[in-house]
Amino acid sequence: MRCLSALAALAIVAVSAVGDACAQQTSVRLAEQDIKAGLLYNFLRYTEWPQPTASGAAMVVCIYGRDPFSGRLASMSGRTVNQRTIEVRVLREAAQANACSLLFVSADERSNWPRLRSQLGERGVLTVSDYDGFARSGGMIEFTRINNRIGVRVNIEAAEAANLSVQDRLLRLARVVRTAP
Repeated sequence: MRCLSALAALAIVAVSAVGDACAQQTSVRLAEQDIKAGLLYNFLRYTEWPQPTASGAAMVVCIYGRDPFSGRLASMSGRTVNQRTIEVRVLREAAQANACSLLFVSADERSNWPRLRSQLGERGVLTVSDYDGFARSGGMIEFTRINNRIGVRVNIEAAEAANLSVQDRLLRLARVVRTAP
């Protein structure tokens, strides 16, 4: 009986330890998504778009695919950047991406990226994702995670092809890559 009590106590401690480890992982993941959400705002701030067609046109931030930010970007709605109001949308269809200023492509949409990239063509849509290889496959900004630090890769060629200019302030913090042949 004593042995069973000891095993039960050990099992409770083990479950608690696993629970603590899961809680820590969840906390780290949440902090990472908060950092990335803040960086998206700075990407808007330090990228220059061609003049908007309508006076006061909104900066439209879109998420294509599953929302890895768990709704955190909604707090950006209504804020302004470079004297333009930010509007956040979750897209249901790729065809809606043409109206975006910044398009975050969820990693679960990786297989659809070549088709989406072709659809966007030279439209002034700043594309961002967090899956490995996004910038080399023609995406403009890719979040990286090296040694537990969030970083960015920027594909200047892809941005310039869309008539977007990424400011030096952002490039100083990024690693510049080119589209793979």
